[in-house]
Amino acid sequence: MTTPALRSPLELAEAAGLVLFSTVTALPTDGSAPEWITLFPKIGRVQTRDGRTFEVSAATLKAAFQADGIDLPVDVNHATDTAALMGGRADAVGWGTELREHDGALQIKVDWLEEGRALLAARKYRYTSPSFFQNGGSAIRLKAVALVTSPALGGQPALAHAGGSQEPHTMKTIATALGLAEGASEAECLSTLAALKAGSVPKAVHDETLAQLQAKTGELDSIRKAAREARVTGLIEGALKAKKIVPALKDHYVTLCSTDAGLDTVEKLFAGMTPALPGSGLDDRAPPQGGDAPADPVLLAAAAQKIQDEAKAAGRPIGFGEAMTLATRKAASA
Repeated sequence: MTTPALRSPLELAEAAGLVLFSTVTALPTDGSAPEWITLFPKIGRVQTRDGRTFEVSAATLKAAFQADGIDLPVDVNHATDTAALMGGRADAVGWGTELREHDGALQIKVDWLEEGRALLAARKYRYTSPSFFQNGGSAIRLKAVALVTSPALGGQPALAHAGGSQEPHTMKTIATALGLAEGASEAECLSTLAALKAGSVPKAVHDETLAQLQAKTGELDSIRKAAREARVTGLIEGALKAKKIVPALKDHYVTLCSTDAGLDTVEKLFAGMTPALPGSGLDDRAPPQGGDAPADPVLLAAAAQKIQDEAKAAGRPIGFGEAMTLATRKAASA
């Protein structure tokens, strides 16, 4: 059993639940880029010039827009809905950031990009057209807004002079958006759209795959974080055990290791260090009763820094490890 072919790209798009070139409203004729543009000139039952009708609820579209929490792209000739599916360029020329009802119309606030302002200033596009998902003839969610040249909605001041069928121009626009030659036939457009539809991924599958990817990414980030923390801890504890640093400087080196570059630097520094404190052989013995207390590590580090500064001033700079050794010997002989 064969499936009957659809008569036009508009019908094929609507079969997939997406409506293009539905209602088109005029932009200012002075070439300015308005802050608010009209998506639907009226709320309720809207009929286009080609006879299609849709039920438009401002509350429904505003609720879906707020629930999505994303800005809507403003593109050229519905490139977001057609060319992007084939891997073509679908750059935005502006972003819709807010919806409102105004004088019985549904409008969107636009943050225009430089290219969008330039196109409007040159008056290359005089109309805007929303694309939206529909169910049973009712608009349920906005998808994008396009700058177009072909009006679909009659009864607007800027459209009063436009008579006759718009189908030839519409076919030309759709062919261009699909990446085909302007003179492509209806059959060629239908074939391309059918291939796109057949190769598309269902939204539920896409969302599930994306959720799984995000979960795996989170797990990988946790593993990487734990491995990095273990690497820093092992490095610092190893340096303390080898007496390359004193406990008073532990936090200082931990801070240095907070970046990848700092961690690499500290690893190289420790690798070239000699023990700052000579081994005493008493590490595992209980301290003797009475006698002098060992040097305060903070004071010892300060003394080493002073020795290092004096050596540098005398024109014979030394490393901090050597300075610690000298400071330790000086403290032992005092």
